[in-house]
Formats: sequence, structure tokens, C-alpha cells
Amino acid sequence: MAALAPRLLARLLRPLAGHQSSFYQAVLACFVIASTLWMLRALNGSHVAALDYPIVWHYNAQRYHPARSLPATVRVEVRGKGWRLLSRALHFHLPPAEVRLRLAGTPPPRSPLRPPLRRALGTVRLVSLPTDSATFYLVPGADSIRRQ
Repeated sequence: MAALAPRLLARLLRPLAGHQSSFYQAVLACFVIASTLWMLRALNGSHVAALDYPIVWHYNAQRYHPARSLPATVRVEVRGKGWRLLSRALHFHLPPAEVRLRLAGTPPPRSPLRPPLRRALGTVRLVSLPTDSATFYLVPGADSIRRQ
């Protein structure tokens, strides 16, 4: 069985041997064109991707501080056309989601991330957030996180 593989490979490559360099250039050009068309066709479809999306947090820092450090980015799963996802993955047209934390001392009844992320993502649809994203809340006290 192991001796069959080299013979099969030699038989498949035999038609490509012994040609002028212009033949190999044409074969390479065909592969480049075919792979480009394949990629462009794939980018027209709808896909799901995971992104690290930037977050800007707004809260009254003079009266409250976060119960734990607030992340600069949040990993989200999004669905959209391939072109839009590619631009988001390359950080083009990636405005940060502006999240306002208002409820001091108690966790919010729902995630404060979902509405700002939906607005910031635009035509790309939010599929899921991390399970612990609803636990961002403030406690009384001035900037104790920054003093640590």
C-alpha cells in the first residue's frame, strides 16, 4: 500500500512534466484566479464569527467604582455577511460600544452590554454574549479600583 502512493503521485504529475515555463505560468494563473473567485464567493455568504469587541464604560467615577475591573473588550459571537465580518475582524469600521452603568450596588436585571453592542455592530447581528456579562455593577466609593 505504501508503494502505491509514490506511483500514483508520479502518474498524476506526469502530464505536468517537460513543458515550457509559459505553461507553468498559465497553470499558476489559473489556480490564483480560481482561489480568488472561491474566496469572493465565500465572502458573499452569511457566517458566524467570534470577535473581541471594544467597550467604553461610562459611570459616575466620583461616586462609584466597579465591583471588579471592567474589561476593555468583550468576546461576542456575531452573524453577518462575510464582507462585514471581515471588516470587523480586521478592526475596520469598529466603533466601540458605549455602555452606561447606572444601577449602583445591585446587578442590573439584564446585561447592560446587549443594547449598546447591537447599536455598535450595525448590520452585523449579535448571536451570543459571554454568560457572565450581566455581572458588571458598581458599588459606592470613589475610584478604589484605580488606587490598588
